[in-house]
Amino acid sequence: CITKNALLLNLHDSILTDANGRIGSIVANHQFQFDGPPPQPDSLYTSGWSIINQDGNYLLALGKQTVFWECAAGGFFKLYDASIGAQCKQVELVVLKADYCQKW
Repeated sequence: CITKNALLLNLHDSILTDANGRIGSIVANHQFQFDGPPPQPDSLYTSGWSIINQDGNYLLALGKQTVFWECAAGGFFKLYDASIGAQCKQVELVVLKADYCQKW
Protein backbone atom coordinates (compact mmCIF):
# COMPACT_ATOMS: atom_id res chain seq x y z
CA CYS A 1 0.00 0.00 0.00
CA ILE A 2 1.15 3.51 -0.66
CA THR A 3 1.88 5.76 2.29
CA LYS A 4 0.93 9.37 2.83
CA ASN A 5 4.44 10.53 1.88
CA ALA A 6 4.85 8.27 -1.18
CA LEU A 7 6.14 9.85 -4.39
CA LEU A 8 3.31 9.35 -6.88
CA LEU A 9 4.10 10.04 -10.52
CA ASN A 10 2.10 10.07 -13.72
CA LEU A 11 3.52 9.30 -17.15
CA HIS A 12 1.51 10.50 -20.16
CA ASP A 13 2.80 11.08 -23.71
CA SER A 14 6.43 10.78 -22.44
CA ILE A 15 5.94 13.60 -19.90
CA LEU A 16 6.44 12.74 -16.23
CA THR A 17 4.51 14.70 -13.60
CA ASP A 18 4.22 14.48 -9.83
CA ALA A 19 1.04 14.65 -7.73
CA ASN A 20 1.27 18.47 -7.75
CA GLY A 21 1.43 18.66 -11.56
CA ARG A 22 5.12 19.62 -11.63
CA ILE A 23 7.06 18.38 -14.66
CA GLY A 24 9.87 15.87 -14.24
CA SER A 25 12.93 17.12 -16.06
CA ILE A 26 16.68 16.99 -16.29
CA VAL A 27 17.86 20.54 -15.68
CA ALA A 28 21.04 22.28 -16.89
CA ASN A 29 23.28 20.78 -14.17
CA HIS A 30 21.96 17.27 -15.07
CA GLN A 31 19.86 17.02 -11.89
CA PHE A 32 16.52 15.19 -12.06
CA GLN A 33 13.86 17.37 -10.47
CA PHE A 34 10.24 18.49 -10.69
CA ASP A 35 9.37 22.12 -11.49
CA GLY A 36 6.61 24.34 -12.78
CA PRO A 37 4.77 24.16 -14.89
CA PRO A 38 6.50 25.39 -16.86
CA PRO A 39 9.78 23.55 -16.32
CA GLN A 40 13.02 25.50 -15.96
CA PRO A 41 13.75 27.25 -19.29
CA ASP A 42 17.26 25.78 -19.58
CA SER A 43 16.14 22.18 -18.94
CA LEU A 44 17.95 19.56 -20.99
CA TYR A 45 14.97 17.13 -21.07
CA THR A 46 11.32 17.70 -20.20
CA SER A 47 9.93 14.71 -22.09
CA GLY A 48 11.14 11.40 -23.43
CA TRP A 49 10.31 9.43 -20.28
CA SER A 50 9.07 5.86 -20.50
CA ILE A 51 8.81 2.62 -18.57
CA ILE A 52 10.93 -0.28 -19.80
CA ASN A 53 10.53 -3.92 -18.80
CA GLN A 54 14.03 -5.19 -18.12
CA ASP A 55 14.41 -8.74 -16.81
CA GLY A 56 10.93 -8.62 -15.26
CA ASN A 57 11.46 -5.25 -13.56
CA TYR A 58 9.74 -2.10 -14.75
CA LEU A 59 12.29 0.72 -14.83
CA LEU A 60 11.92 4.43 -15.41
CA ALA A 61 13.81 5.39 -18.55
CA LEU A 62 14.82 8.58 -20.27
CA GLY A 63 15.12 7.64 -23.90
CA LYS A 64 16.78 4.22 -23.65
CA GLN A 65 18.74 5.16 -20.50
CA THR A 66 17.65 3.36 -17.33
CA VAL A 67 20.76 4.14 -15.27
CA PHE A 68 20.70 7.30 -13.18
CA TRP A 69 23.14 8.58 -10.58
CA GLU A 70 22.48 9.01 -6.86
CA CYS A 71 24.89 11.64 -5.54
CA ALA A 72 25.53 12.55 -1.93
CA ALA A 73 24.79 16.18 -1.13
CA GLY A 74 25.26 16.91 2.56
CA GLY A 75 22.96 14.65 4.57
CA PHE A 76 20.82 13.53 1.63
CA PHE A 77 21.04 12.46 -2.03
CA LYS A 78 20.15 14.04 -5.37
CA LEU A 79 19.47 12.22 -8.66
CA TYR A 80 21.24 12.97 -11.93
CA ASP A 81 21.28 11.57 -15.47
CA ALA A 82 25.10 11.50 -15.39
CA SER A 83 27.77 11.21 -12.72
CA ILE A 84 28.93 14.53 -11.32
CA GLY A 85 31.77 13.11 -9.21
CA ALA A 86 33.14 10.43 -6.89
CA GLN A 87 30.21 10.88 -4.46
CA CYS A 88 27.86 9.31 -7.03
CA LYS A 89 26.76 5.74 -7.63
CA GLN A 90 24.62 4.19 -10.36
CA VAL A 91 20.98 3.43 -9.58
CA GLU A 92 17.92 2.28 -11.47
CA LEU A 93 14.46 3.58 -10.59
CA VAL A 94 11.98 0.73 -10.24
CA VAL A 95 8.39 1.58 -11.12
CA LEU A 96 5.63 0.15 -8.94
CA LYS A 97 1.89 0.37 -9.43
CA ALA A 98 0.25 2.52 -6.76
CA ASP A 99 -2.14 0.53 -4.59
CA TYR A 100 -4.65 2.67 -2.69
CA CYS A 101 -5.64 0.04 -0.14
CA GLN A 102 -6.46 2.45 2.68
CA LYS A 103 -7.50 6.05 3.22
CA TRP A 104 -5.40 8.36 5.35
